[in-house]
Amino acid sequence: MKLNKINALIAFVLCCLVIFFAIFYKNITLLLFCIYIILPFVFKIKPVITLCYLIFGFIAIFLGAQLHLYKITSWFDNMTHFIWGFLSGFLALLVLNKSKMFNTPNIIFNVVFIFIFSLATSALWEIFEFSLDYFFNQDMQRRATGVYDTMKDIICALFGNILFSLSFYFEYKENKELLIKKFMKKI
Repeated sequence: MKLNKINALIAFVLCCLVIFFAIFYKNITLLLFCIYIILPFVFKIKPVITLCYLIFGFIAIFLGAQLHLYKITSWFDNMTHFIWGFLSGFLALLVLNKSKMFNTPNIIFNVVFIFIFSLATSALWEIFEFSLDYFFNQDMQRRATGVYDTMKDIICALFGNILFSLSFYFEYKENKELLIKKFMKKI
């Protein structure tokens, strides 16, 4: 119950920051981040997942986009996509678990699902970036570098996903309880 209150406080602070920066910079599209912030509460996502979601959103969207760390720090974009590649593995496990498709004896199926799911979410994110650039005249995909930025983002997510998939495979094949199995117990 305590984590729920912490998540609510984090969400409130983030919404306040977003509204302040949206007004201060006259950037209405930033208000879309408020929708992102409230989604885990609307869908009643578990507190641990909500906390990861909020922290990642703060890092990727607020620090990266609003405070321009993507432009100021050369490695920030690579880092966020790598982290997403890893975190999307947890999201894939959540989908497998909720759909009752998680199959402990068939680890290969789980690894393949995680791998494909992560790449699919990375591709969908790049489509989202392209759409925002096109409809709201933004430059999330850095038009000057175009395909290079998109491919670099997907490759960084791929490396994060490979790390997650190998960790998952190791934990289940060697019957070790590390990060991933602990997460599975919380969902």
